[in-house]
Amino acid sequence: MGPPSARRPIPLIILGGSDREPAALPPQGRDLHPLSGCKGVDIRIGGRCLVEHLAGRLRASGAFDPIRIAGPAAAYQRAGISIEVIDTDGGFGENIQTGLEAVMRSSPGSLVAFVTCDILPDPVELEAMLDDFERGGPADLWFPLILTTEGEGLGASEWKPRYRIVPEPGQAPAVVLPGHLAIVDPRALRLTMLYRLFDLGYRTRNRPIRYRRSYMLRHVLWTLLRQDLAQLLSLRLPTVTWDSVSSGIAAANGLRRGTITRAQLERHMRRVFVERGHRKRHPERRVRVPFLRAISIARDIDTIEEARAVGATVA
Repeated sequence: MGPPSARRPIPLIILGGSDREPAALPPQGRDLHPLSGCKGVDIRIGGRCLVEHLAGRLRASGAFDPIRIAGPAAAYQRAGISIEVIDTDGGFGENIQTGLEAVMRSSPGSLVAFVTCDILPDPVELEAMLDDFERGGPADLWFPLILTTEGEGLGASEWKPRYRIVPEPGQAPAVVLPGHLAIVDPRALRLTMLYRLFDLGYRTRNRPIRYRRSYMLRHVLWTLLRQDLAQLLSLRLPTVTWDSVSSGIAAANGLRRGTITRAQLERHMRRVFVERGHRKRHPERRVRVPFLRAISIARDIDTIEEARAVGATVA
């Protein structure tokens, strides 16, 4: 892998919307104080907004350009943030959609990266993640999971739910946390599904898998049926509902039991998120879910206690 400057920069969107209500925490976080509001602005380290620290570290990697924020422009203007803002203040899925559509207009055909506004990536860990992306070859969706252990002390983030996924058949399950950086090829994806599922996933973050599976299934069916109707009207095979429901339930059950392998998870995600026609035309492409050691990419700041742990103050 060459130096950061050798990379072809990818447009990046910092998801910097505002949470109108604090996130629900699991029982192990019941004594903590969840944050709401516009965390990229409200959390400050050394007098500077968290989003400025984040953008600086992403820019220093040489992997991303241009870097934009998808969030409420008024909030970032009041804070004196000089980064370009794509004005949006809806739900998580709506902010992804608004940001992605803006980048697709300005950089058609490009890969697009997303990161949440509430992490502070370690530069060494970020570099290792980008090396994995480059080495792995073309991917329609790249979404790392972060290796940890049940006993690993995460300090103020110890309450975060962990997942158990089998790296290879016959191996013991690995304990992982979701990362907060993803790179996608928009041309390959069922974008309506991506917006809806990421919105529902964000609403139910930190909840048990059984609850998330039931909630997401109830709220996504109408979206699936509309997608299949559109397929029928364009004389294509209506497979969105079957692909999404069958793979979604299988993945959720495997995650709940801790028996799903990484390859199975990647295949299920590919069936849900990647257009059927694209899968048939490009069988060599994958959804990649690597297991990486980059705890700073998993440790998003959801509570006042987590903000204080990184030396931050909260407005």
